[in-house]
Amino acid sequence: MPVVRIYTSRLSRMVGTDRKRAIDRLPYIGLDIESVEADSVRVEYSPNRPDFGTDFGIARALRGLLGKEVGLPMFRVHQSGITVKVDRRLSTVRPYIACAVATGLRLDDEDIRQIISLQEDLHNGLGRRRKAVAIGLHDMDAVKAPFSYLAVDSSFSFVPLGERHPRTISSILSDTVEGRTYGGALGKGGVFPVITDSKGTVLSFPPIINGAATMVTTKTKNMFIDVTSTNEKAGDDVLAVVATTLAEAGGRLGRVDVKYPGRTKTTPDLVPSVVPLDQHLVQSVLGMDLSLGEIKKALGRSRLSVKGKNAFAPRYRVDIMHPVDLAEETALGYWFDRIQPIYPASKQPGAFSQYEEYLDSVATLMAGMGMIELMTFELTDPEHLYASFQRPDGPGIRVSDPKSLEHSVLRDALLPTMMAALRTNIKSDYPQRVFEIGRVYSRSKGSVSETMKLGCLVAHSQASFTEAKMFLDSLAVTLGGIETSATAGEHWAFSPGRSARIDTGGSLLGYVGEIKPEAIEASGLGVPVSGFEIDLSVLYEHLK
Repeated sequence: MPVVRIYTSRLSRMVGTDRKRAIDRLPYIGLDIESVEADSVRVEYSPNRPDFGTDFGIARALRGLLGKEVGLPMFRVHQSGITVKVDRRLSTVRPYIACAVATGLRLDDEDIRQIISLQEDLHNGLGRRRKAVAIGLHDMDAVKAPFSYLAVDSSFSFVPLGERHPRTISSILSDTVEGRTYGGALGKGGVFPVITDSKGTVLSFPPIINGAATMVTTKTKNMFIDVTSTNEKAGDDVLAVVATTLAEAGGRLGRVDVKYPGRTKTTPDLVPSVVPLDQHLVQSVLGMDLSLGEIKKALGRSRLSVKGKNAFAPRYRVDIMHPVDLAEETALGYWFDRIQPIYPASKQPGAFSQYEEYLDSVATLMAGMGMIELMTFELTDPEHLYASFQRPDGPGIRVSDPKSLEHSVLRDALLPTMMAALRTNIKSDYPQRVFEIGRVYSRSKGSVSETMKLGCLVAHSQASFTEAKMFLDSLAVTLGGIETSATAGEHWAFSPGRSARIDTGGSLLGYVGEIKPEAIEASGLGVPVSGFEIDLSVLYEHLK
């Protein structure tokens, strides 16, 4: 989840309230506070709210929640007279571009930091690491319109951002961090996109790097924004977020005519989106008998407006897509802390399940013995369950029509998926001692049954049968003074002669032993591993 740092004195000034009230209200617009420091607060926001990527967007939402500004924010957009001509050869590479201008800016260092941070969050979120969408921010006074979105070959050269000498496209892709990181987003079209001005100055080589000539600084008064994309709507959404943020920063927005072969499109489009308002749906979802007037007032605090049977959302709210979204916005604007809890009418008070409390006790004891708890998937792939251990018992319980191979089999044991987890941590320090409490599945008389089991693995240079059995015995005794007996027994996960069957009260509890060397090697581990897997329902029966 993306995180943004907000300086509290700046936020208080932008919202028009004191520091404490501003911070206290942050969770009520859907933000998670990570830390509060002397002069700042770090908040985590959901990627589906990209307008929260700067303090400009957060302050705008807080002003609504506090009733200082309600309803739709209004953004005036003038006709800039600037055009961008699109090369038809880019139709198979990166076909779409949306642009805007923001003039009359007065940016300080923190303004620029916030805007650049938003740019990167958008790249990683809606932009899918620049593969779907990439953003360029430029000092417009350094170039001269009209602009061109051109297709060039790998020998084309310009001075990239942060450098003083020209580089070819080929050199940028192979010899720079940006080129190696994002070059794959261009595919294999054979041509490369660049944005140039009327004199041939390069503004950007999207989605890789901007040109040095248009670097944005605190001296930038007028900004040109380009958003290139492989999906036209995604590009328009991102431009709406960036443009409205710059408007909040004091910029005067201007339209740009993008001239494609055969059509012209004017951007940015900041027309509010329309969502049908269903009063009954809002009441049903929230469980509150709100009047239409109360819903309208709450939506106004969420910076939406209502007219007739429709709600109107600002263009930057790319997350509002369905009438049910209006229920959440109503709850936010109503203030969550005003909503009173309603308890179900019952003469019988609720209680924790005894079995769940027992499982929790087992987890607490294992953690108390220095173990780290794992939670692996119940749906896994045959490689994890069978190939590493060379099991003789076939493919197990397969899922019909699985969505992916990685989720095509119901696990019938914990140890294989736990070994797979150890494989992903081979660079971590040893010893590693882990446990998992989870469901396993077995087929019986044509039906599938579930069992809760406990698995444990210890991995280090001296891991042995003795250490694994010591942990098992300690658990059984501490849990309820249960005595176990060990007899020679073979198990597919453990080395022959290095495993034992564990019984209690005449019932099979499970097996303990040293993991087969071939399974350890297949998992890429370089140390011995021992462990056990037991049936927790058997232990539970002896505790009752």
